[in-house]
Amino acid sequence: MPISGTTLELERLLDRHADPVERAVERFGLPLHVLFLEGMERQARGFLDVAASTYPDTIVAFAAKSNPCRGALRTARRLGLGADTASEYELRAALEEGINPARITCNGNAKSDAYLRDAIVAAALIAVDSADELDRLESLAVELEEEPRVLIRLRGMPLSGLTSADQTTAADWTKFGFHIDETPKLFERLRGSPVRFAGISAHIGTQIANSVGYERLLTHFFEVVRRASACGLELRVIDIGGGFPVRFLDEQTWHSFTSRLLARLRREAPVDDAVTWADLPMGYEGTYSDASPAWEGKSYFTPHPASEMLAYLLAFRFEDGRTTVERLADIGSPTLIVEPGRSLTAPAGITLCEVMGVKKVLGHPVVSLDLGINNHGTNLITPDIFPVGVLPRREGDRPAEAFLAGRLCFSGDMISKAKVSLNRIPKRGERLVLYHTGAYGADHFASQSCGFPRPAKIAVRADGEIEVWRKADRFEDVFGRAEDTPAFGS
Repeated sequence: MPISGTTLELERLLDRHADPVERAVERFGLPLHVLFLEGMERQARGFLDVAASTYPDTIVAFAAKSNPCRGALRTARRLGLGADTASEYELRAALEEGINPARITCNGNAKSDAYLRDAIVAAALIAVDSADELDRLESLAVELEEEPRVLIRLRGMPLSGLTSADQTTAADWTKFGFHIDETPKLFERLRGSPVRFAGISAHIGTQIANSVGYERLLTHFFEVVRRASACGLELRVIDIGGGFPVRFLDEQTWHSFTSRLLARLRREAPVDDAVTWADLPMGYEGTYSDASPAWEGKSYFTPHPASEMLAYLLAFRFEDGRTTVERLADIGSPTLIVEPGRSLTAPAGITLCEVMGVKKVLGHPVVSLDLGINNHGTNLITPDIFPVGVLPRREGDRPAEAFLAGRLCFSGDMISKAKVSLNRIPKRGERLVLYHTGAYGADHFASQSCGFPRPAKIAVRADGEIEVWRKADRFEDVFGRAEDTPAFGS
């Protein structure tokens, strides 16, 4: 079955660095999260090259939450990236790793006083999320005798249905930002505020595979800029957020999956042909009875992956015939901030794990693995589809499909609720590799559920040297030492 180009590149990187990866497995055991720095650099270079050739006043900001550790932020600084932070600790780590605070944006809908103070003192850019937060920020600005630069984060645009509902962050139903209709009154307030208005921001969500989302966002942003100008505010920054997509699957595989799923949901195919666990409708929920149902939610193929989406957007022509770059020039050529998030690190990462057994459920192979969704956490938000392979690959392999089960003690712990293609059905003790796992999965909901340790996370340099980004938990990290946990009252 065809696979995407980035998966092939990860296979090449794994083959090239087989020895250091094997040494890391011997040291840390399985499961193991691996990120290839060559892959992250290639993804970053794609964004930086598009910016340099098309709109040089662009900050490409690494989303710290996508891979929160010093190693990732250190690499981001080395590559010339800024940072998008979501907490005071992420901000502190970004600053300690040498990222210029002028290239750091502080996000979050519930910023603590400590986070706001640190952002003000550092002179980082603050994306204000609510009136209450603006009140507090203004008080701190007066107290600290500083003039913090702020972006106004916006929501309420027609952007639903472009990704998982739980990951839509700029439509009506979201906890983030000011509604776009509040901007006239808000801009009037900012004219006399002790904070300094720098611009506007939004974040659509994650894995935005369809360019129409960004097209709609830009259309609304240019109208908001007009409103700000009418209030006498000068806009210097536009932050279009992240969500730049990864091409997890090639187009043929993706269309085959959606057509097979639709046939099964309509009961035009037997249970033997199911492609989702318990016939989960995924993006067809509530629509599959329509004559031509539209997929809503997260898509795993995109015609414009990663930096190709940025290139497309900057060259996009609006109804008046002008491109995005031309319209930015019309409003004074503000700094553009993009936050590629998962598309910087996901295509650079893999997760290695061990097969613990294979069984059949209603005739479908189910492969049990030695990791749970606490180690592959994006599945806790929405069922994800990651390419998978059994190692080592062999000439006599017979391609097969299977569901992947986790090791936690509840039925929802499925590593893949979508049936994935394997080069063969594995046996207990064999090794499995999950591709494109360099963002979120290792950290987003990492826990020690059921007493299992969090796996190690490493990065492999181009020269084969290993950087330890997180050590594997020991027994004492999970349960503590007996002498440190005395009985109550002793």
